[in-house]
Amino acid sequence: MHGTLFEGDHVVINKLAYGARLPITPLSFRLGGDKKYVDWVQLPYLRFFGFSAIKRNDVVAFNFDLTDEVPVDMRQEYIKRCVAVPGDTLQITGSKVYVNSVMDEPPYIYKNYSIKSERVIDALLLKRLHILPGTSADQLTYNFFMSAAQADSLYKLKYISSITLQPYSKEYYHPAVFPNYSTLPWNYDFFGPLYIPREGDSILLDKNNITIYKRLIERFEEEKFSFKNDTAFISDKATLYYTFKNNYYFVIGDNRYNSTDSRNWGFIPESHIIGRADLILYSSQTSGRSFLKIN
Repeated sequence: MHGTLFEGDHVVINKLAYGARLPITPLSFRLGGDKKYVDWVQLPYLRFFGFSAIKRNDVVAFNFDLTDEVPVDMRQEYIKRCVAVPGDTLQITGSKVYVNSVMDEPPYIYKNYSIKSERVIDALLLKRLHILPGTSADQLTYNFFMSAAQADSLYKLKYISSITLQPYSKEYYHPAVFPNYSTLPWNYDFFGPLYIPREGDSILLDKNNITIYKRLIERFEEEKFSFKNDTAFISDKATLYYTFKNNYYFVIGDNRYNSTDSRNWGFIPESHIIGRADLILYSSQTSGRSFLKIN
């Protein structure tokens, strides 16, 4: 989330915005920075009504961990930007995010740019512009993670020859990208289309989407799932369709090339949402920042 949030920021999480989530593990406490809990007392997921639904581009806090051994509310806490909500279809093409075939790109996200300069770029200038240090192919060619506005500011310098986006190639398969199968050769810049499940919606189960939804059905829907001889089985019963029991969301970090998010894990269940990141209470990074409300 670098650019929107910085290391050391103190952020206020509004747990009432989407409805307060009741404790799932009621017997728990913090000891130093660690969570301690008794896991033999577990309550079902329950959330009160909130005054706002989760919207696209909200910055949300949530629990997420790839292990099932830890209760949901004891799992690691993340903050990312929600880019797609239940019922949406998301696609990333040439590093641009499209939701329901409409481009939805906030101006403050960081991408990978290649810069050619006629002289060495001053490190103090980069710090003033909040541009992350990058790599250098040589003394006058750089790769920086920055926003479009930062790229424009840098390009105004007379000694900057060119600034170009550096997306992955469409043909490149990134094994760390969801659903982590070469039959869907996606990467961070070419991804999807992907349907975000909504409670009550049904999908046809076939070879084309089994790799996408199998983990979700088994892990979060807690159903026994198998696929044999072109037929899907739920709890050992043959079925053509599956109806989702929960709402799901898709989140991405604002620093698009230096973020572990839904492009790696897949879907975030509603039960894992903690609240909305509303305010920056304190930050040591003050120069050029808009304080209090998080965009």
